[in-house]
Amino acid sequence: MTLSFSTVINGKPNYFIEKIWKGLVDNKIENNVQLGYYAGNYHNKFGKFWDTTIEEMLFNDDLAPKLHTIRRDEHNLWGAGCDIHFVINSRTKNRFQFAPVIKCVSVQEIVIKQNHGKPSVYIDGRDIYEWDCEIENGYPALKQLANNDGFDSVEDFFAYFNKDFTGKIIHWTDLKY
Repeated sequence: MTLSFSTVINGKPNYFIEKIWKGLVDNKIENNVQLGYYAGNYHNKFGKFWDTTIEEMLFNDDLAPKLHTIRRDEHNLWGAGCDIHFVINSRTKNRFQFAPVIKCVSVQEIVIKQNHGKPSVYIDGRDIYEWDCEIENGYPALKQLANNDGFDSVEDFFAYFNKDFTGKIIHWTDLKY
């Protein structure tokens, strides 16, 4: 099934393609030669190059890997074993698959509740993440969730998930919360 990603959130680049690539290589799901093929295809389709080489991206310690994505799944379509097609510009003439098709390893239920400016996150029914705006950068586990989903900070995560939300964490690595 298609997982479509944007390249910009709230007016700034999110580097999701590069972060997903890094996660695929770090977890030995793909290698940089295979991903170099997709980078070449990206250049051929859009006439753009990345600012750095694939190797510089993948070995950049400042770039945290994106290890999963959070999506609504009203029809309960996502589950372990589903094919994942990583794309940008879905349903347009500029649709581009930027990584090989891989299998979904697992899914987890996620609920985000907005409680008067102090959101809580429930994963698989467990109330495990509460964020108090007074605590710098939030709790470490919530920061990890935000980073693993490709966000640079807890604040960026909640700027995107700024309303009550129910969905799934779609994992393409063995990570679980």
